[in-house]
Amino acid sequence: MLGKLMKYEFMATGRVFLPLFAALLIVSVINRIFQSLELQVPSVLGIILSVVLIVGICVLTLIITLQRFRNNLLSNEGYLMMTLPVSTNSLILSKLFVAAIWTVVSFVVVVASVMIMAMSGIDLQDIVISARLFFNNILAETTLESTHLVVFSIEAVVCIILSVLSGILFLYACMSLSMLVNKRRWLFTFGAYVVISTALQILFSVLVAIGAAAGITEVFDFSAWNTFGLSQMIILIFLVIEAALCVAYYYVTRYMLKRRLNLL
Repeated sequence: MLGKLMKYEFMATGRVFLPLFAALLIVSVINRIFQSLELQVPSVLGIILSVVLIVGICVLTLIITLQRFRNNLLSNEGYLMMTLPVSTNSLILSKLFVAAIWTVVSFVVVVASVMIMAMSGIDLQDIVISARLFFNNILAETTLESTHLVVFSIEAVVCIILSVLSGILFLYACMSLSMLVNKRRWLFTFGAYVVISTALQILFSVLVAIGAAAGITEVFDFSAWNTFGLSQMIILIFLVIEAALCVAYYYVTRYMLKRRLNLL
């Protein structure tokens, strides 16, 4: 059932995202042609239009992430969604996964458009050959440096995924908490976002201060660690914190939808 929910969610949101992505890439290609022909005025207009589309995609990604969750689960449509023979977990996860995928795709499309406009005197075939040689060398060599690079690459992907999920779940949790009131829910959502963000920043600052006061740096003697070991510890702490936040935000959202449902 989760797959079906995600399918319909993709169909509903794809009608907005796909034309925007196509428009941005087409404008980027046309703008690159203008630049190669040294047409100044069309190039400037193309850059302005590309910037507008990039900003529009970024803003629209956030708006749709908020709107789809609120309209489908927290407003009148929630009466229908909650009567479906699916679990609350499936409802939340379908919104979460689709929003996360569109967020990543939006980032990739924006980066691709910027690279297209920034390319100058670079052959696409050369890029493909260089990338192939790079990965072939990594797979062929078993040196410590190549192993570290592979580890860092995997960890970077995991960090990005957890960060995206944590950010979306944080928004979901704030919107779910707005069911505690009957009026001005958007204002309450914004207030919850500010209060929780500030509280978490203060908490982390206090924990760091306590750790420093307790002499944790002397106990572990970080100066004796190599760069790779120290970076791994930092990444591990980041992953644990992000995972813990994801779980906390998810269960706040789930609790509010299951136990404190208050649809308007």
